[in-house]
Amino acid sequence: MSAREFESLLGDRIRLTRGFFAPARAAELMATLLRETPWLAVRYENEGRPRELPRLTVNYGERSYDYSGLVFTPLPWTPLLAELRAQAEAQAETRFNALIVQLYRDGEDAVNWHADDSPGVGQDPIIASLSFGATRTFLVRPKGGSEPSLTLELQAGDLLVMRGDLQHTHQHKVPREPEVTGPRINLTFRTLSGPAPQPAVAHASRVVRWPDDGDK
Repeated sequence: MSAREFESLLGDRIRLTRGFFAPARAAELMATLLRETPWLAVRYENEGRPRELPRLTVNYGERSYDYSGLVFTPLPWTPLLAELRAQAEAQAETRFNALIVQLYRDGEDAVNWHADDSPGVGQDPIIASLSFGATRTFLVRPKGGSEPSLTLELQAGDLLVMRGDLQHTHQHKVPREPEVTGPRINLTFRTLSGPAPQPAVAHASRVVRWPDDGDK
């Protein structure tokens, strides 16, 4: 399978393929992922105060992964996720062994400025991000900067690949957008190497059947 046409951004640090999945297929995948994913509400402590990540999340792959100061133990690949991984690998021209699936239940769910630069992802990681469901804003800024240098509206079926030294030079975020009422699912594939962190003991999670009992 050869790579499809993409838009090159930020000196080819980002490659964006619009409509990687056609609308009907993207909607089908969204419905399946919503129904079949064992979503986790992740609770932790920050400065002695209880917190909960403003999104639902679950990890898949061969080894545990630490980010945001937490360690996540993965589930095994499902046939569907293995199929999506192969398609992302063909477009990103690399191999992936880990996946983070996140559910933004509405525009109140978000992720703050960060870089995917934990030791496990290597020096210049390639990360492929698939979007399904509601359109959400994706911002990128130089490290040390205050204003975004790139603003993208990621739509259902889009594939964004981050590569090169982007995680060392820039940060990214998905901001709160209260006007967004629908859910968005984001799949980020990556390659982990080196010693695996110890299984999580520092945070508590509960499985959420969203939208049945997934109220924040």
